[in-house]
Amino acid sequence: MREVIDAGARDEFDVAQACGAGSVCGGCVPTISRLLGECRGCPLQQGLVEGHALSTVR
Repeated sequence: MREVIDAGARDEFDVAQACGAGSVCGGCVPTISRLLGECRGCPLQQGLVEGHALSTVR
């Protein structure tokens, strides 16, 4: 996932489109949100609600 974020993924939806992470059960969405925050050096304001798969949100 870090490679996808480093390549320009801006949010959980970008990560899901690039590698599928977070698109099935949503269990890894909190990890994706944390990694996005770490890689961007900003607060986790873009995170989704825990437990919601990206495929059901969009």
